[in-house]
Amino acid sequence: MKKNILRVISLMLVAGMLLAFCSCTQEILVRFVDKDGNDLDLSGIAIGSNSVPANNTADTTPAATPATQAPAAETPAAETPAAETPAAETPAAETPAASSTGKPSTKDEVLDFYKNAAARIKNNAEASYHKKEYQVVGALNITGIGMVDSAIEKAVAGYVTTEESAEDQFSEKGSDDAKNRFPGFTLTDYSKVASAECTEANGNYKITIIMQDEDTPKAGTFLKEVTDSVLLWEDIEKEVTTNVKIVSDFNDVHVVYKGYKIEAEITPDGKFVTLDQTAHVDIAIGSAKILIATLKNKSGTLDNYMKLWDFQY
Repeated sequence: MKKNILRVISLMLVAGMLLAFCSCTQEILVRFVDKDGNDLDLSGIAIGSNSVPANNTADTTPAATPATQAPAAETPAAETPAAETPAAETPAAETPAASSTGKPSTKDEVLDFYKNAAARIKNNAEASYHKKEYQVVGALNITGIGMVDSAIEKAVAGYVTTEESAEDQFSEKGSDDAKNRFPGFTLTDYSKVASAECTEANGNYKITIIMQDEDTPKAGTFLKEVTDSVLLWEDIEKEVTTNVKIVSDFNDVHVVYKGYKIEAEITPDGKFVTLDQTAHVDIAIGSAKILIATLKNKSGTLDNYMKLWDFQY
């Protein structure tokens, strides 16, 4: 996902620069490539008026949510016979126990139950599973000209992983691959969760977790405790300064994760049946300079879908 969001940002910059260049009297030949050196096919973009209407980006910074202290771990410490099993031999967080207190009802109970179920795979690879991840590019506002923006959308969509082309990744039970590909959940600050609910269906628990919005996450963000594929500001900065050196003054770039959603079906004893994670990402370029062009008020959206199924314990 990170790589594909970077591609969307790069193509938005390229498209804006092309339109700025169309007003120049001197002919300019430019070859555009992605970070892997592949030519970008922008032949479908019809260059029209370079008048770009202002698109005031709404303030997406969420209102502060009262902090909710995570309760003390509900699982009582295991009794250890004196001098027989040193406490250091089995770290408490290594293998969390499945809930045995019935359906979780409060926000904290739902999050604890989900965290324990996720840790069984992330830490110990207790199950095999299939995984697929893909992206959908939404509407772009680069020029304000519908036909041109539509052509840019098609060009951008060609550089992300579609549902049809997404690889079915199988991870074997007990393998490092099963650990590495599974999205862990190590969040301790539950105030970063907007809501967490649990309902019953077919004898299992249906869990829905929605995270607080995050505007252009930086290192240490709470989203890193939910997904490994979040794009950080440091990633954008490195990409632009290392590989897209013609861009300058790009600090007004926003990548906003809105309501990152986790939906899971889990058995009462803490075994996954299915797991879906959805990231809706708003991209806004308030202003940036690229060669002789100054770009302002560019925007677009991208949705990332991660689906896991066929868990075998």
